[in-house]
Amino acid sequence: MSRTNSTMMDLSVCSIVFAFCTAACFGQLVFTDITLQAGTGGPTKTDELGGHGVMFADADKDGLPDLYITMIFDKPMPELFFRNLGNNTFADEGVSRRIADFDGGSHGACWADLDNDGDYDLVNGTTWDNPEYPNNNNIFRNDGDGTFTEVTPRCMRRRREETRGVICFDADRDGDLDIFCVAGWKGSGDPKEEHNEIYENKGNFNFVALNSGPLHDCPAGQGATDTDYDGDGDVDVIACNREGDLNILANDGALDNFTRIDPASIGIRHRAYGGVTTGDIDNDGDLDMILVDAAESGHLYSNSGNGKFTFIRSFSKVDGYMAGLADLDNDTDLDLVFAGDKRIHLNDGSGNFSPGPAVPVSGINDPRAIAFADIDNDGDLDFAVGVKRSRNWLVRNDYTANNKWLKAKLISPGGQAGAFGAKVRIYPAGTGGKGPLLGFREARSNYGYLGQDDPVLHFGLGRYRSVDVVVVFLDGSVVTTTAVEANQVITVKGSSARHK
Repeated sequence: MSRTNSTMMDLSVCSIVFAFCTAACFGQLVFTDITLQAGTGGPTKTDELGGHGVMFADADKDGLPDLYITMIFDKPMPELFFRNLGNNTFADEGVSRRIADFDGGSHGACWADLDNDGDYDLVNGTTWDNPEYPNNNNIFRNDGDGTFTEVTPRCMRRRREETRGVICFDADRDGDLDIFCVAGWKGSGDPKEEHNEIYENKGNFNFVALNSGPLHDCPAGQGATDTDYDGDGDVDVIACNREGDLNILANDGALDNFTRIDPASIGIRHRAYGGVTTGDIDNDGDLDMILVDAAESGHLYSNSGNGKFTFIRSFSKVDGYMAGLADLDNDTDLDLVFAGDKRIHLNDGSGNFSPGPAVPVSGINDPRAIAFADIDNDGDLDFAVGVKRSRNWLVRNDYTANNKWLKAKLISPGGQAGAFGAKVRIYPAGTGGKGPLLGFREARSNYGYLGQDDPVLHFGLGRYRSVDVVVVFLDGSVVTTTAVEANQVITVKGSSARHK
């Protein structure tokens, strides 16, 4: 046999083996479109479409993540709130829960415990003005049982901006969540008189509007992310700019004390059209970044560990306005999903991605945002996609292999559900936080383009049956819980930990 024929045979055998291994692996990770059976598709008539943002949180404290979808098209319409009933079914209860928020249309919204009482309130951003429905943003207080009362402060009612992204974060580390709202969609191309909305939380739903400073003045457009990109212990803001350079705003200790950073100075050379997503893709303890631009490309950057970044690769012809990062196969690393894409990208553990299983999105039209939650409490992450020109999408993860998992429900020292700004690291049991890092997550509100994952943080553990969990809260306090058994939800509060 000639060397050429031998080589061709070897390649054929390798191709068959690779195909077999790939099929076997993918067979353990299958996705199912359950939108219609779950009841979360939303309006399906042509003149009633308009899904954009998707936000998960357990609004009624029954242990199941509920789903909020913001809606906007070309006429006033309500938002959609779907209460999770279990068994992969949801009930449309926006009206009865008093958060349907019929208005000119909305892009951004955010679940956030604004009064530190242990449940999730709702901030809803209104985009378009209407004679009957002025486009001021709204705050809805959770009354403790998953019903809501509007408590919008006067300073917020006075503002009339075309709000896009909404985030809630503790800018000054005083224990409560402040609010940042992106005004406009073009960024640098928006009118100069247009400014972002900044509200400082004074407690008990009292807010003060700030009318100056880098957050107020930066040319933001579309989505925003609250994240400690430079790892210095406070929460920074990254806001997109459709027609200009990315807004990277480093926190210097207060809402009016941020510094706008030149993206090139930290290694970022691409723009972000809709969304910026951060996450630790290589388990080295810092936050990497992926941007989605106007050319339908995603750009992946690795964090060098000092708040600077190195470009890794681009993904061409992606769908949607943002990327999502989640450990979909529970193997300890974050996988990658672009909103509405037909296939996920699997992480090999070092931040290298390759094409993974297909996602059933046939017929999806103009996907926008993506968010993740374990909707059926089976230990793997499912996801929802907000879609403008077709029904919205809910995808169930039907993972069947034996990798372990853990979920961490955080409560700040002050009682805040979700403890936004906290950081959680997972290590093998018995290593005292000095072993190999199995996962790093940052508690936060919105990210990318109008997406909010369930604030209960999910970790894949691979084959590890027990782990040590280290939580660093935003006030600097540290809680370490050792020998935590896999396949459960733990609750970690302030300076003490307990299991549920």
